[in-house]
Amino acid sequence: MRRIVAVIALGAAAVGCSTVDPTPKLKAATSAVDAAKAAGASSFPSSSELLASAEKYLGNAQGMIKGGNINDAMRQLGLASAAADSAKVTATDASNTAKVKTLDAQIADLKTKLGM
Repeated sequence: MRRIVAVIALGAAAVGCSTVDPTPKLKAATSAVDAAKAAGASSFPSSSELLASAEKYLGNAQGMIKGGNINDAMRQLGLASAAADSAKVTATDASNTAKVKTLDAQIADLKTKLGM
């Protein structure tokens, strides 16, 4: 009986001292930053600031993880992911807008050449 109580007490103590593993959230934030970069976020002023913020939050989180401040690191990782996702969407939108403008210009040129 004492062994059972000791095992339960040891298990409860271990659960009470455990911390959240930041690795999955760190990987997700890093992937989000990489996706924003791949979308060309650094090429557009509207998204480059968001990308810079995402990288700053990610760097802060990595420092906090090394320092053992996991709870604050998790918040920074959430901010990094959100900023990176916004940078990706903004970059994609800016890229698509630029493509539309290019196509509109080509259409206008063709209409001029055809005398329309």
